[in-house]
Amino acid sequence: MQNGELNGSAADDSFDLDDLRSTATDELAIVHPKTGEVTTWIWTLAGPGHPRSIEAANISAREALRVQRLREQAVVNRKKWIEPDRTPDEMRRENAESFAIRVLDWTPVKLSGNDYPYSRENVVKLLLDPSFGKIYLQLLEYFNSDESFTKHSARNSSTSPSVNSD
Repeated sequence: MQNGELNGSAADDSFDLDDLRSTATDELAIVHPKTGEVTTWIWTLAGPGHPRSIEAANISAREALRVQRLREQAVVNRKKWIEPDRTPDEMRRENAESFAIRVLDWTPVKLSGNDYPYSRENVVKLLLDPSFGKIYLQLLEYFNSDESFTKHSARNSSTSPSVNSD
C-alpha cells in the first residue's frame, strides 16, 4: 500500500469524519397522534454538542456525583447508606426539565384557542401533562434515535420525521 492509500483507494476517496459529526440543532415536526399526519408545529432541538445539551448532561452528572459523594461519606463514617427516595412525580419532572433544556424554540401554536408561546416553563408543563403524553414520547424517541441530529438522515424517528430530512 502506498502512502495516502487505504484499502486500495486513493486519499481523495477517504472517509470524511465530518459525516459522523452531530448537527448543533435539528427541527422536529410533531406528528398528530390520531391521524399520523405531520403537523406544522416544529420544535427546534439542541444536538449533543450544543451548549444547552451539555448543560443538561452536566446537571445530571453533578447530581450523580453528589449522591456518590454522600454514599462514600456514609461508608467512611461507617453509617448505613440509604438511597434517597424519589417519587415517580419527581422523576417525571427531572426528565421533563432535562428535555426542556434541550428544546430551543417552537413555531407558533395555540392551546384551547390561546397562543401558547415557547418558553422552558411551557415545555415542562406540556411534557408533564399526561394528556400530551404522545408529544413526550415523540421527543423521547427522537432524542434516543441513532439517526437524530445527523446531516442526512431519512427519518429521525419512526413517528416524528425531521424537518431537515432528505
